[in-house]
Amino acid sequence: MDKLIDKLLIFDAHSDTANVLIRDSYYFIEENKSHLNNIKIKEGGLKAQIFAIWVNASYPLGKSEKKALLLYDALEKNIFKPGYGNKVTSTSEMDIALKNKKLACWIFLEGGHIIENSIEKLNSFYSLGVRGMTLVHMKNTDWADSSGDDPKWNGLTNFGREIIKKMNEIGMAIDISHSSDKTVEDVLQITSKPIMASHSCARSLCNIPRNIPDNLIKEIAESGGFIGINFFPGFLSKKIYDQLMKNLEKNKKWYDEKMIEYKENPEMLDKITIELFKKMVVGNDKVDLNTVIDHIKHVADVGGIDCVGLGSDFDGIPSTPTGLTDVSCYPNLVNNLSERGFNLKEIEKTMGLNLYNFLKKINK
Repeated sequence: MDKLIDKLLIFDAHSDTANVLIRDSYYFIEENKSHLNNIKIKEGGLKAQIFAIWVNASYPLGKSEKKALLLYDALEKNIFKPGYGNKVTSTSEMDIALKNKKLACWIFLEGGHIIENSIEKLNSFYSLGVRGMTLVHMKNTDWADSSGDDPKWNGLTNFGREIIKKMNEIGMAIDISHSSDKTVEDVLQITSKPIMASHSCARSLCNIPRNIPDNLIKEIAESGGFIGINFFPGFLSKKIYDQLMKNLEKNKKWYDEKMIEYKENPEMLDKITIELFKKMVVGNDKVDLNTVIDHIKHVADVGGIDCVGLGSDFDGIPSTPTGLTDVSCYPNLVNNLSERGFNLKEIEKTMGLNLYNFLKKINK
């Protein structure tokens, strides 16, 4: 199996490592308890990674772009410049990085609020090398509805449609994870290119708004799109999600008060949000990596084996499945996929080839 890991293109569609790097400049080169670093990458056989630039959607107006640039700089200083990985903006550049045995590193924005209602800022991030954007996060933007918020726009606004067309035009991947169903439907109606859900799960197996229903899985697949399965237990199991919501209710008053107290202090808003995530997973049940495979199999059954892959959300989730606790555990996932009846070709597709083929349709 070790030899197979060396041969596989293991390519994950979503990690929040930039947010760890900005807090600890030695993170990527030292052993630690986080999910993704240089040592664990080598152990797990990871060849390529989409790094998300996540900015808290609760930031006051005018603060999001600045934080995103700081996160981008953290990736530059700690991964690209030291040579641990190569920033890539196309599958052609990715091919070169892989040939040179370098981690191929893509950069996406996580949350359309980061561009602060400006197509010019979207263009600026593209110029820096950003090649995808998750349209929303847990709150609606001024132009699109989120699955984590009450509907405000009934999907996309006219400006939201302009953003989709611009992303198509410049070759930026459209990521609908976190989007409301209506937003996804609107995107599918107007996009000229395939779309992706970088880190989502199947709603049929865990019935929550954050996950994707079967009809949209089919439509995304039919567009030539991609769905990366999220490793967060709360998105994999409805029972665990319900436990999270109970913990959230217990801590909601504390959280709301803190968010008001520090509403003009982005650094404190991040600390409070991270602390809330930690409180939400206290006492939760466990799932193992076979629950991840359940979601992989379901998406493959509904949309076909060519649409599904990895969307770990490593370094952005406060708990993980047993047996899949960090990036070094990918050999466990490969073994279990084989035991569950996936053949070599299906494993190759699921572990990274599908994501590569999707991005090739967007940006060769």
